[in-house]
Amino acid sequence: MRPLKLAMAVASVLALPVQASGIFLQEAVTANAGTAGAGDGVYTGSAAAMWVNPATMSGMGESLTTFNLLGFDLEMKYRDNGDNGDGKAHSVLPSAGAFHARQVTDNLHVGIALGAVGGSSLSYGTEWAGRAALDEITLTAMQINPAISYQINPQWSVGAGVQLSWASLEQSTSLLDIDKDTDWAFGANFGVMYQHDERLAIGASYRTKLEHEFGTRVTGPRDDGLFNSLQTDITVPAIADISVSYAVNPQLDLLASVQWHQWSEWDNTVMDFGFGFEDGPATIVRDWDDVWKFAFGADYQLNSQWRVKAGFSYETSPQDDPTKQWVDVPVGEQYRYSVGAATQWNDVTIDMFYEYADLGEVDIQRRLPQLDGTFDSRIHFLGVSFTY
Repeated sequence: MRPLKLAMAVASVLALPVQASGIFLQEAVTANAGTAGAGDGVYTGSAAAMWVNPATMSGMGESLTTFNLLGFDLEMKYRDNGDNGDGKAHSVLPSAGAFHARQVTDNLHVGIALGAVGGSSLSYGTEWAGRAALDEITLTAMQINPAISYQINPQWSVGAGVQLSWASLEQSTSLLDIDKDTDWAFGANFGVMYQHDERLAIGASYRTKLEHEFGTRVTGPRDDGLFNSLQTDITVPAIADISVSYAVNPQLDLLASVQWHQWSEWDNTVMDFGFGFEDGPATIVRDWDDVWKFAFGADYQLNSQWRVKAGFSYETSPQDDPTKQWVDVPVGEQYRYSVGAATQWNDVTIDMFYEYADLGEVDIQRRLPQLDGTFDSRIHFLGVSFTY
């Protein structure tokens, strides 16, 4: 096999294999998971809201602390249209986030968010059609986000923070083993919140893009040392959010969010194996579009002890061309359905939720490696948060 063809056959493994606006799962940093995250940019009942919009801290009182704990069941199936072999990857893992906001003056709050924004361990095995491109992969992605907020007046608050992102990636194919590597990336986030009155709140926020750069050792499949190192990078897109909450009456709150994810920044992935090809470095042309996410939810005070919640979100697809899909991140439209319930125990709010993420069917048609089939993926989430 020519070196360039071998490089292209394995190139698609070098990225993050989790679908959630492309690559990350953000449920561990969601403030109101029972509403599918709708209204997170104005929600002040959980300290986790500072991750979407740091300006929300101005409405969190003297001190607010939240711990998010959850588990998820991820399944990705590949159905081949020929006789090259079907595939199935399954992962059940925990995830968590911790958040704290504190008032230091009448108008100033400081806070810190720590959460897992991605993580999976998947194995398709060595019998499926894409084994030359992906066999096993393990991802961990964490963010630390210190922030401040300032209340200008009773209506307006502003906030800003620093993103400290850590990622770890390890993978293998039937041809190559790529050692684990880790990387730090840095960015910022900004937000503003407008409290019109007791019933209506509007928030807007922005997170800058992050770029992780990985350099690691590669072994196999030959002993001539041709493939012995790899350098590549992964872009996490900028995210803009507009959130609204409206109290229809003292019992019922309606929540909505619209997000824009700048996935067009991830137009290709360049693989540098430490030597030159006649056609240049091995490159995955992704040609992704920006993604829009729409979330709607309701939060209802059922009685003196319980609130019940429900939500729905829809995300557009960054890539609909099956000839530009890759096995690392087969992406399409996404639908999320969630329900939740919250109660008080002494001074602690206990908020439970279940969410089903339908990642849809994604067709893929690739000549190298030879793939002609469909990915079908879903995720179950089950979690609880404690706020005091």
